[in-house]
Amino acid sequence: MKNNTFSLLAIAVSAAFSSAACADINNIVISDSIEDPSHNKAIAISAIKSVSVTPCRDAAGISHKRIGEIQGSSYRSPLIADGKYTSGEEYLVTGVVSAVTTELEKGFYLFDDDGITTTSNGIFVETDKPLDATLIGQKICVRGFVEEDYGMTKVVATDGLWEVVDANAAKPEPIDLVQIPEDGNSFQATLERHEGMLVRLPADIVPEQENDQTMRISRTFSFDYSGYRNNLVLAFERPNFQPNQHYVAGSKEAKQQAEDNNDRRLYVETDSKAANGVIPYYPDFGIDPQNNPLRINDAIVGLEGVLSYSYNNFRLITQNTITAENIIKHQPRQPTPTVNDKTEHHSFDIRVATLNVLNYFNSPFGGDANPQQSNRGADSQAEFERQQAKIVAAIHGLDADILGLMEIENNGYGSAGAISSLVNNVNLKYNRQDSGDHAQDDHIDNRYAFIGIDANGDTVIDKLDTFGGDAITSGMLYRPARVSLEKVKQVLMPSQQAPVVADKNGDAVVDSKGKVRENGKNYQRDMLAASFIINNTGKRLTIGVNHLKSKGSTCWEDWQGWETWNNFDPAKGKVKDPDFQGSCENFRVAAADEIGKQMEKWGGDRVIVGDLNSYAHEDALLVLTDNPTAKTLKAARDTFIGEQPQFGAEGGVISRSYGYINAVEMMSKGKPYAGYSYSYNDEIGALDHILVSPSLKDRVLDATDWHINAAESTLFDYNQEHKGDNVDLLYSADAYRSSDHDPAILALAYRYNQAGEVPLQMLLDGSRLSVPYTLPATAQAGDIAAIAISPTPENIAQITLPKVELQQSGAQTIMFDVNGLKAGKYTFTLSLIGSTTSKAVADNATQQLEVNVKHRDGVKADDDITPPNDNAGGTLGIVGLLSLLGLSLFRRKH
Repeated sequence: MKNNTFSLLAIAVSAAFSSAACADINNIVISDSIEDPSHNKAIAISAIKSVSVTPCRDAAGISHKRIGEIQGSSYRSPLIADGKYTSGEEYLVTGVVSAVTTELEKGFYLFDDDGITTTSNGIFVETDKPLDATLIGQKICVRGFVEEDYGMTKVVATDGLWEVVDANAAKPEPIDLVQIPEDGNSFQATLERHEGMLVRLPADIVPEQENDQTMRISRTFSFDYSGYRNNLVLAFERPNFQPNQHYVAGSKEAKQQAEDNNDRRLYVETDSKAANGVIPYYPDFGIDPQNNPLRINDAIVGLEGVLSYSYNNFRLITQNTITAENIIKHQPRQPTPTVNDKTEHHSFDIRVATLNVLNYFNSPFGGDANPQQSNRGADSQAEFERQQAKIVAAIHGLDADILGLMEIENNGYGSAGAISSLVNNVNLKYNRQDSGDHAQDDHIDNRYAFIGIDANGDTVIDKLDTFGGDAITSGMLYRPARVSLEKVKQVLMPSQQAPVVADKNGDAVVDSKGKVRENGKNYQRDMLAASFIINNTGKRLTIGVNHLKSKGSTCWEDWQGWETWNNFDPAKGKVKDPDFQGSCENFRVAAADEIGKQMEKWGGDRVIVGDLNSYAHEDALLVLTDNPTAKTLKAARDTFIGEQPQFGAEGGVISRSYGYINAVEMMSKGKPYAGYSYSYNDEIGALDHILVSPSLKDRVLDATDWHINAAESTLFDYNQEHKGDNVDLLYSADAYRSSDHDPAILALAYRYNQAGEVPLQMLLDGSRLSVPYTLPATAQAGDIAAIAISPTPENIAQITLPKVELQQSGAQTIMFDVNGLKAGKYTFTLSLIGSTTSKAVADNATQQLEVNVKHRDGVKADDDITPPNDNAGGTLGIVGLLSLLGLSLFRRKH
């Protein structure tokens, strides 16, 4: 209200006083506005200040300084003595107002071009007097002390006053933010050289270098809890990578990465707090957010603002608006992951993926009860439906044959459990039932089954069986048309049972509410391991799904030495993190060692997937992959596998690595910014991994992260709060921001009819069997391919044994569709016959295959499961399988 009063008063005063006096109306004290009986606003002048109305002209003996002289060429003003934060005397400074800020900070920005490029030509002036945008473009003089306010050089106007020198000066034009050699390749130096100035983000920040150096989004527009406002973060040239993504944790290279990140960071702010659901300087987003997202690694050009500094970071306070034309998309949205899964005719691909579904809970919305009586997911039915639609879209888009899930509700394997609900909804995407092209995206062959465990040992897999003791758990989906489940195991992960962290008196360290800060009791979710047989081969593939301890809450090791930490408040202080691994890295090392040992027992081809809560070169990953710098890897103390001690009270040093290959990292070489799955603050890196045993290296076709979540603003998620009037506009039932983690996917190549650890396995689709026949390069168009079966089936009269005429010459693979065959063990003889085929060619093309013909895995979804009474499910022991297909493996109890 006072700002409006001040503006009205300015008009009145300008009519009553001389132009000089008019220029000094800021020196008039204005009473609160009053209302007449008709409620019309009125204003009153209560008094004229006793101080001079011309603070600059009446400042005899006070030195006048150019802005560049105040700013100097370093990070502190040369007018402030070392060890001090305020100048010892007042100064006068003159410039044209380039911006006014009233909320984020109270004052205005002055500009004065002295022609010197190594010092800033802008400065912030702090005042407590009323301000509005009419001051912009006026040339004014200020008297005040120079102050270093936590790194921000500013002038504090004496009595909050200023004097207008020229009310009609032109508004300063924004200066392109460019780096010069004097900056020494330090972007902070570039920003410091422009501190207080109105700048523009150009398309090329370093004109002397090749390519275009731009400002990239490193954290999307979202709520900043440290400042309690919405903003985004840019980084010079590239997004900021978490230090341990590319370098061993604690190494000098990782520490240098952290310094580089700090050097390149620039916050983008608005003076007034941005309303929920809108980006004030990007109106195109508010009009059509789905087609105008701001994503990590997008470049922003043409955005203008004044450069401020606070809380250890430079901040661009925006002064204009931009359009979609100002956004350069370096990694645009991809409707499906870009995966090179192409194979030769004699081979096919199997896709393995990992997906964190970010607390998919259905128990409050008609699902089975959560044993922990917990809900970490949606707050309402509407939110749940939105969350589910997005996760379904993500799973459908991944198109994986085996999929590991994390953060799914742990409410059993009944028909109303979370995993059953999710798979049911995913399978609605696959409805095509014709016998034509089974490769169609919507064909029922693409439907999923999920794996269940008889956790309570009652020989029934139902809603009473949970996987581990947490409210969330890990799960696994697979396509029975592509792979067959062989066996499953719940692999126990370590728990920590260390002493409570105590003070010198032996009392537990507690917070302000009396809660123990670290009680020494910590837990991890168990691994779900399963072996599969790749259909149309004899090859086994073992998958281990993991979700390791998070970085957010502490373990016993994180508190060691806290008594000696300077200025550390044990009641509320954050524990130290010198190597940027977050909390509990030693506990994760203990888990990684157990994963390595247990997976080794399975032998053969193995893949470890999941949210390992470790960046690519952190200690837990060094245990599972390799340790090139021979870093000492320490496991946590007092860890137990079940009731068995793992390493003892001293913890353990892990002396070996298990040699797994980080598939995404391997395939991302030469692809900058490809390998990340998570964004925390303004740093990106991979917490979600696909690690393959060395035996699989040559099978890897491709591996990648699908950037549908980490690169996206939280405004696109299913939550309905904090989105203002745009809650519906911001939502779409697609995969984008379906979680906070990106999924990762791996494509492996397998040859048809390849021998392996078990007999060649082929699956019946009802009564139909597809038999692949790989032909040599000598095959000719017009040749006839034939199949024979022995021993002769009893129902041979009902079996169709097709003959196929080749339509082209050369190496190729054809499929025999054999109808009427029953499950059993057979020898298939595949051969070429016909007038164009020589005996030598025919002999070379003849193949004999020993085949185990089986039915696909599968049961109805609305039953409880009892263990199998035949051998169709493989070796399951006390574990079982729950699928959503129609072939009966288990009996349901009612």
